[in-house]
Amino acid sequence: MSQPVSEILYAADLSPGCEEALAYAIRLGKQLGAKLRVVTVIEDNRETSVVEVDSYVPQAALDQYHDDNAKRVKAHLEAQIAAFSWERPDLNIGKTVYEIKVREGDDIAHLILAEAQAAPTDMILLGTTINENPILGFLFGSVVQDVIRRSPVPVLFLPVRE
Repeated sequence: MSQPVSEILYAADLSPGCEEALAYAIRLGKQLGAKLRVVTVIEDNRETSVVEVDSYVPQAALDQYHDDNAKRVKAHLEAQIAAFSWERPDLNIGKTVYEIKVREGDDIAHLILAEAQAAPTDMILLGTTINENPILGFLFGSVVQDVIRRSPVPVLFLPVRE
């Protein structure tokens, strides 16, 4: 017996062409009568910097830089949603998309799955750019593969062409 889909987590990768996947996620949510949460994960470079930045930049300034970056990314997603909403007022997107979140970290698949477990989630939708050989990228260690392998809910993978 199949479960109804009432909560979708769309994990945005912000690559070129990701607007297409976001638009698809919004339309799918509307068609299913589901609420849509949008999450994206940005790298936290504070611990992986090649140069010991801490000795040159105060920690508070570094933290502020990362906070500002997360705010810029969230504003970018909000602008994409607003633009799509303007193009398609018939979809009443404000009632479909109810949360936009930016997470920081290195294990992208783990953070997406943690977000799926943090609130009711019936489906994860991933949009990601296809390179010249999508099979190799899919088979050898991609975020998509990790999410699909470890997800407790169905995952819909949307290939996006640049």
